[in-house]
Amino acid sequence: MKLHTSLLVVLGVALGLAASGCKQSDSAASAGAGSASASGAATASAKTPDPLPPAPQASADYLKVTADHTDPSKGPVEIAFASWKVVNATFDPSNLEGGTAELEVDPASLSSGIAKRDAHLKNPDYLDVTAFPTATVKIANVKKTGEKSYTADATVSIHGIEQTWSLPFEVVSATADSVQVRFSQPFSRLDFGIGKSEAEDASKAQVTLQGQLTIKRT
Repeated sequence: MKLHTSLLVVLGVALGLAASGCKQSDSAASAGAGSASASGAATASAKTPDPLPPAPQASADYLKVTADHTDPSKGPVEIAFASWKVVNATFDPSNLEGGTAELEVDPASLSSGIAKRDAHLKNPDYLDVTAFPTATVKIANVKKTGEKSYTADATVSIHGIEQTWSLPFEVVSATADSVQVRFSQPFSRLDFGIGKSEAEDASKAQVTLQGQLTIKRT
């Protein structure tokens, strides 16, 4: 199968939510109620925590880049890409060996949750989406390595630079004319000339492309 995906890299902050609650046992509640009744004391009610946002569906497609924040205490940065399309794809969903696919990603569709940071990532210092409005990935030489696992040669073109990876991926689900695959690939943004060189710490340039994409035969 030939997968064509864009790889974009950047830094930012990741947001997290956490909620905790505590549940009183029936016996403790009964004891508390009896004590309150005997003493006539009133019990203050606890504030109901804000509801968490709904969890993403396990079957939902996504394409994102994750990177470590310059401040480790702030956790990883996630940049999601909302716009991508299959240019062509030829494969057997029951066995992807020998298949091909090509995808295009719109770098300008990135979102990190902070508009000011998004604008910075799109400018010439990073992705330069005006000069390079399309990122592509071409997949070839697909080989089966397990019941649902494969590897492929992924030729990635982003920011005017082309690199070829050996990309492992796995099949999540399949229909008569489509397949959903999942992958995770670490790389350096400097390989694509994105952002400034971190001479003092090359690990700061390391990012990971992650995706779960449904590819339909064309």
